[in-house]
Amino acid sequence: MAKYFDLTQPLWKYSPRTAREPEMETTELMSLVPNGSIANVIRVLLHAGTHIDAPRHFGFKMTLDEIPLEVLCGTGVVVDVTRDAWGVITAKDLDKVTPKIEEGDRVILNTGWHRFYDDHQKYMIYYPGLDKSGVDWLLEKKVSWVGSDTPSPEHRFNLSYIESIRPDIFTEEVRASIDRKRFPNRYCHLTLLANNIPMVEQVGGAIDEVTGKRLTLMAIPPKYKMLEAAQVRVFAIM
Repeated sequence: MAKYFDLTQPLWKYSPRTAREPEMETTELMSLVPNGSIANVIRVLLHAGTHIDAPRHFGFKMTLDEIPLEVLCGTGVVVDVTRDAWGVITAKDLDKVTPKIEEGDRVILNTGWHRFYDDHQKYMIYYPGLDKSGVDWLLEKKVSWVGSDTPSPEHRFNLSYIESIRPDIFTEEVRASIDRKRFPNRYCHLTLLANNIPMVEQVGGAIDEVTGKRLTLMAIPPKYKMLEAAQVRVFAIM
């Protein structure tokens, strides 16, 4: 009998976010439900919690509703790439993981960072990710999508906007130490999304139970028309 593993983080008003991102809001519309049932309205950033970035997120053509089901669902691997703060995942690292990443796989990177989901500053600021070589390696493998248990597979050093949000952390000394050839700004998003490879971010849940396994992976978002992202239910079947 098949076993199902939920790899989705819970989403609510206290989910991790940066200072510039709005808090999730929910409203009960009691006046619309005279029979005693409840209807809720939510206001939430589409990039909060476990979510998927469609190519449209960075201005490319494919929108959320245009991602084929055969891309969202299929064979994949969850690989152990445990890292410390600002740790780096390289092409050499990906070449050594087990099980091996095959062409067309859906890939989830387990860095161990999902354990810090409730420590917002650590989770959102200090997370590890791919350098340029790692991104290029996944592109060459023609993977179907790339997920991680961090705010993004994109290394924090690649996202220069955060430097203006937290200059107390990204001091002149830290910024000067970043190798921009190794960490070009937004390289992971720009490269993968340009090639119609969606990114699944903030994976968690039972991820440790399926790490090191080849199995069926599914990332199912609502079919919002013409949007660039959405919350997604990620699960594995083994």
